[in-house]
Amino acid sequence: MKRLAAVAMAFAMSVGTGSALADVDQATIDSVKQLWEAQQKAFDAHDLDGVLATFVDNDEIMLMGTGPGEHWVGKDEIKDAFTHFMEQFDPYTMNAKCGDGAGSAQGDVAWFTAVCSFTETKDGKPHNFVANLSAVVINQDDGWRFHTMHYSQLTGGDQAAAQASSE
Repeated sequence: MKRLAAVAMAFAMSVGTGSALADVDQATIDSVKQLWEAQQKAFDAHDLDGVLATFVDNDEIMLMGTGPGEHWVGKDEIKDAFTHFMEQFDPYTMNAKCGDGAGSAQGDVAWFTAVCSFTETKDGKPHNFVANLSAVVINQDDGWRFHTMHYSQLTGGDQAAAQASSE
């Protein structure tokens, strides 16, 4: 499951913001998309500091998974989680295709959801799966940052991913 949290973060680059934030002004959409791209690039490159830079600068941040114990609160726990996530795939091998999603914003807070199909590689062996994603982002003085992220994997692992990507 922890492997899935890592790859699920790949949505940062691939979620189409046009539909996810349809009722939000274009400047906000562009800024949130840039945040997603920065996180994806850092995560795929195994750049831990770059990933952490995409989160709000406080210890109230949270990353959640699907099962018991799959929640990490604060910078130290999220840093530790991403350290382990990065061990589960080779750098520069993640690919995500995201479809259905929704989102909105009010003031300095935006939120969104997405359903994404992921591919990653470890030691030459590809792994595919589908994950449901949601996040809350906050506009701080220096721009948009993730506050809370959540993922859940569809049951059936690779079989569910193969079915979803063929639809």
